[in-house]
Amino acid sequence: MSDKNKKVSAFAAYRGSATSKNDVQKGTKNSDKNGAAKNNNNRNLASKNGGKQKGPPKKNETPANTRESLKRRNDEAEGSNPIGAKRTSSTPVGQSTSAARSTQQPKAPSCPLQRRSCPLPSKKNTVPVKVEVASPDRALLSPQSIKKEPGASMLCRIKIGLVKSVQPGGDAGAEAGAGQAVNRLEPCHEVHKENSIEVGKRTLAQLIAPMTMATFLRDHWEKSPFRVKTTTSGGFSNLISFKMIDQMLIQNHVEYTTNIDVTSYEDGVRKTLNPDGRALPPSVWAHYQRGCSIRILNPSSYLVQLRQLCVKLQEFFHCLVGANVYLTPPESQGFAPHYDDIEAFVLQVEGKKRWRIYAPTKELPRESSGNLSQTELGDPIMDIVLKPGDLLYFPRGWIHQAITEKDSHSLHITLSAYQQQSYANLMEKLMPLVVKESVEQTLKLRKGLPLDIFQNLGVANAEWKGAHRQKLIQHIQNLAQRLVPTEGQIDRALDQLAIKFQHEALPPTIAPQELKRTVFGAQATADRNGHCSLDYELAEGTAVRLLRANIVRLTVDEGVLRCYYYTDNGLEYCKYEPNFFELEPFHGTVIETLIHAYPEYTKIKDLPPMGNDEDRLEFVEALWERGILMVEKPFKKL
Repeated sequence: MSDKNKKVSAFAAYRGSATSKNDVQKGTKNSDKNGAAKNNNNRNLASKNGGKQKGPPKKNETPANTRESLKRRNDEAEGSNPIGAKRTSSTPVGQSTSAARSTQQPKAPSCPLQRRSCPLPSKKNTVPVKVEVASPDRALLSPQSIKKEPGASMLCRIKIGLVKSVQPGGDAGAEAGAGQAVNRLEPCHEVHKENSIEVGKRTLAQLIAPMTMATFLRDHWEKSPFRVKTTTSGGFSNLISFKMIDQMLIQNHVEYTTNIDVTSYEDGVRKTLNPDGRALPPSVWAHYQRGCSIRILNPSSYLVQLRQLCVKLQEFFHCLVGANVYLTPPESQGFAPHYDDIEAFVLQVEGKKRWRIYAPTKELPRESSGNLSQTELGDPIMDIVLKPGDLLYFPRGWIHQAITEKDSHSLHITLSAYQQQSYANLMEKLMPLVVKESVEQTLKLRKGLPLDIFQNLGVANAEWKGAHRQKLIQHIQNLAQRLVPTEGQIDRALDQLAIKFQHEALPPTIAPQELKRTVFGAQATADRNGHCSLDYELAEGTAVRLLRANIVRLTVDEGVLRCYYYTDNGLEYCKYEPNFFELEPFHGTVIETLIHAYPEYTKIKDLPPMGNDEDRLEFVEALWERGILMVEKPFKKL
């Protein structure tokens, strides 16, 4: 069997399960947004005239003269989607651009670009995605040598790293392993050919240098805190500053509570002092002058270079990398001692701050603590002062508190990663699948409960140790032991967990080399009669690849093949519902081929067949127009 045939057979079980172009897919439940209320309003597909229609969308009245289209489904009612309803697509229904170019344009005062049944259907009443252009010539972080750190200072039996940073071109006598790590992380001069996971790994390596990634992952990740002590200042000054905050407040509608908090901690009492409404500079700075701390909850929505840092790291961690900014006046503390449910990287930007870190009372908790009292803490494991350019890492569960010195304010960024990314989260997705499918295959699980079970089990009967009770318990335990996950169930559960990343991830930032190879750099022009022409055209010989390693995720749910993607995500956390479209099996093999080929480019003609070459070209062009794909060579202006 050929490789291509093998790929086709991988999806053979789902052939025919995806509905045709004019069918309606029932909807899904909205996902939780960190405790926020669920949005129960389903979005309907817009009608052809642009308005919303109630009830199921009508069938497309335009004759379909191509294969069944790749569809984004509208969620009409609560149903089977494991995460939630998605917002509708932004690509107009109709002819693909490649086919439209060969169609005679009718003369009309408005733009008459006709489109056939485009593989990605329309999106109405949505906000355009804001795409930032990052300069490849400007390093996000100051370049530093990546070498193995000196011996960590041992304050107790737990390894606490105190690492001193080095200047570029420093100790040439570093061991061979560290030198090899540097070579593996060397940036690619051709940005459009880089692997986004390696870019994220290199970015993290720059943050923790001179500690090596191997040492970090072996000795500290999820285990113990460490501090990188820099010999220079200003290492993170391009990410945030007093002036940037002031301009952010002026230029954007920043709301108290939603985007910014005013806090204080005095006499062991933590208070939030948020006014109502918009946070304008006079109000924010008045609170700061009175000794309050300022916490900015989603600065990456407004600050481009901070967002670039988070976007790069999220590809390596395969989870949302969030950022909070904390501005604290001199001799002040804004928060009570507590522990978090995230892996924390503290980047000291301005001033100084004293941090005290305490051993966890519970290792790797799944939820953050409340405010702790000083009497609950004991002696700190670490008691350090961070200065500009320093970095502090501590795992989830490690108790911490921070206070500014008498003669200095503090401005720092906390990067957070790996929230709800544990085996427990995987099991929460996996075991319902196992139970559901085991019930179908096991008669004993479908048998009714014994008539006397409620008189023998339950907390009221826990003290009774009768033989019949023990027999019931043993039988239930035996049934549970049969619930062993299959390989396929584990794959599907992990895919369901991966949908969380597709929903939460920040949209990609686009470098100039990428801009001219993606839809984000495409331009349309119109003549005096309003006829549109586009400056790109894909052909069978065009080489394409995914924009990012994790830009898409294929899933199978109830026999329906879906492709989730994060290109259209908003800058605010889970602003929209998850983006996905449903696929036929031959669509899935094309995307699977692109996933496995990444970061290499693949010519369209070398992708798995899809009925005919025109169908395959149209499908790939639709993916490119969605921002999921990038071409190897910029288009020649048409």
